[in-house]
Amino acid sequence: MSFAVSQEFVLVVEAAIGALFLARVLGVPEIRARTFDRSRLAHWEIAGFEVILLVLLIFLIGAIAQGIAQHYFGAWIDASGDKKARQLVVWGVALHGAGLLGWPLFWLGRRFFHIDYGALPPPSATVRREPLTKVFVHAISTVAIALPVLVLCSAAWTLFLQAIGLPDEPQDLLEIFGGVHSKPLLVAMLFVACVLAPVYEELLFRGAIFRFCRQRFGRAAALVVSATLFGAMHGNWAGFVPLAVLGVALAVAYERTGDIRVSMLAHGLFNLNTLAIVLSGLPQT
Repeated sequence: MSFAVSQEFVLVVEAAIGALFLARVLGVPEIRARTFDRSRLAHWEIAGFEVILLVLLIFLIGAIAQGIAQHYFGAWIDASGDKKARQLVVWGVALHGAGLLGWPLFWLGRRFFHIDYGALPPPSATVRREPLTKVFVHAISTVAIALPVLVLCSAAWTLFLQAIGLPDEPQDLLEIFGGVHSKPLLVAMLFVACVLAPVYEELLFRGAIFRFCRQRFGRAAALVVSATLFGAMHGNWAGFVPLAVLGVALAVAYERTGDIRVSMLAHGLFNLNTLAIVLSGLPQT
C-alpha cells in the first residue's frame, strides 16, 4: 500500500510541530507569563467616536477606490479567463491600498481640529522597538503556536457546520489561487494576500479596534470584539471560527510585544503558508 503526501498531511505535521512549541510555552511558568500575562501597549489618547470615525473613513475610502477601480479596469477584468483573479488583485489593491490612506487623513484631520483632551494619560508601558530579527522570531513563534489550535478549531467547526446544515466550503480565495494561469497575476495576488491585506487588517483590527477596546473595556472584551469582527469580515462560514481564533493569536502577539509589525508579519506568514500548501500541487484527501 503506497503512501501519498497530501495537503492535510502537511498541515497536520506543521500543527504537530507547533504543538511542541505550545506545550513548552504552557509548561514553563516563566514563558507562559511572558507570553500571555503582560502588555506592552502604550496608552492611546483617543475617544470612542474618533475610533468609529477612523474605521468608517478607512472603509469609505476603500469602497470609493473599489468603485473607481471597477470603472476603469472592469473591461480588463472581464476580458480574461482569470477574471476572478484579476478582480481579486484590482479590488484588493483598491480596498487595502487606498484604505490605508485613511490613517494619515485621520491624523491630519485630528491635528487640523486641534483635538486635545487636556489631561495627562496614565503611565504607559515602556515600548522599545525590537530589531527585525526579533520581530521575525516573534512572528514565526506566533504562527507556530497558533497552528495546532487553529487546526483543532477548524475541524470541530467544520463538523458543527455539517451537523446544522450550513455551508462548510473554504473561502473562494483559495480556489481562485489554485486555478490561476498567469504567473505575473499570481505574484500580484500573493502581494495582496501576504503583504497588503495583512498590513491593512492588522492596523484596523489590532492597531485600532483591539487597542482601543483593551484600553477602554479590558482584555477579554477586546479579544472577543476584534476577533469576531475579523472572522466575520471575511464573509465565509467555514473560516469564521478559525479566523477568529487567528485574530486572538495576533492580538496576543501585538499586546505582548507592543509592536504591530509582529502581528503584520505573523499574519502574512500564515497567509503565505496556507497558499503555499494550496499551490504545492499536493492532493487533497
